[in-house]
Amino acid sequence: MTDTLTTLYPDPSSNYVWRPPVSDNHADEAVAELEEAVKQANELRSRIDIDSVHEDLKFYLRADPAGGHLQSAKSDRNNRDKLHHATTGIQYTGKSIGAAKVVLDEADPEAVVQRGRDLRQSADDIANSISEYRVSDAGRDLAYLYAIERRLMFARLESHQGGIFTGGTADADEYDAHDIAGTWGSHLQAKQYIRTARHYRDQYQSNLGSQPASHRSRIRNALDDFLAEIEKYPTRGEMRTTVEEELDDDDRSPYGVARWELYMLCFDNDFRVFENSLDRDLLALRAVGTGDAFLKRRAYDFVLSELDVDPDDTGYDSSRSFRAKRRAMRQFRTTTDEYDSNFAGVVASEAASLIRGGDVGLEMGDGPLWRERVDSSVYSLVAEGMLRNLGEVVDPLT
Repeated sequence: MTDTLTTLYPDPSSNYVWRPPVSDNHADEAVAELEEAVKQANELRSRIDIDSVHEDLKFYLRADPAGGHLQSAKSDRNNRDKLHHATTGIQYTGKSIGAAKVVLDEADPEAVVQRGRDLRQSADDIANSISEYRVSDAGRDLAYLYAIERRLMFARLESHQGGIFTGGTADADEYDAHDIAGTWGSHLQAKQYIRTARHYRDQYQSNLGSQPASHRSRIRNALDDFLAEIEKYPTRGEMRTTVEEELDDDDRSPYGVARWELYMLCFDNDFRVFENSLDRDLLALRAVGTGDAFLKRRAYDFVLSELDVDPDDTGYDSSRSFRAKRRAMRQFRTTTDEYDSNFAGVVASEAASLIRGGDVGLEMGDGPLWRERVDSSVYSLVAEGMLRNLGEVVDPLT
């Protein structure tokens, strides 16, 4: 019964505490772009004998190239959901177009490579246009800058071969038929990310007023400080060794599951992604990602003290996961009331996502109930720990 109450207890309304609004025009334009791409895919498909196509490419030449996303985008009344379906559907549709071009011998790998370069240049141009990080209201404007850079990061990623960045760019002779199909879809999605980045930039710039000030040094200094604080903690590899030595590979007890889950959540290295050449210049994006990593490490000792799990325990009562979620939600409300800016909402989004994520195992019920309860408690307590210290990331940046 308490497991059900835990899943029914109110969550944050979304994984995102704040996101920029999406205008009617931008959502409609994205749907129109998808509709045009679907028409092109269907026209190309009509010229092909599908039964004669190799299985590797036939998969892409589906009767509905957008995988249902065009219908969803047209029927949805929420602009953000429209944009989501259009952005997802255009990648599927692009793969269908690319595959058809290969089958019809109309694909030029050199042109595909050049299109990737052009997309990266477009993303660079937008990044350069906001590189001074000018703000007139940091709590508002930094949130927009983060949103813009997040779309630029996605666009840069999707501009590469197959939407995968491995540290360089592939030459035309490295593209096979599968690569061309996949990259065609990635490129169409990158174009939509760039259009959305421009849409968010327009909103950001319209809010600036007549005398905004550069915030670049402050963001850079805060980022350096977060990195310095993270260096005080064990590395991910060192912490893994510590947990392995303590547990002797025991992941079949409540205590073992808790320690492993806590290690996985609090000592991730995702923020290191931003240190490569792909995103190195996107300071607002890097500051938020690195700040998240710092908050998770700060939460580690707090969670250990609050979990109250011993090595000899064989079960985990459902009331404990319920109380952990209730505590996390109380802290969420307290913190978001205290820090109510758009940017604080951006920083709080990871904690909101963790609270919501704690219900997944309880709803699915795939494993022993005690395991799902332990996982749920760890997620909730990490979120609570992050929220308790949210100001340590928000204040230096704003």
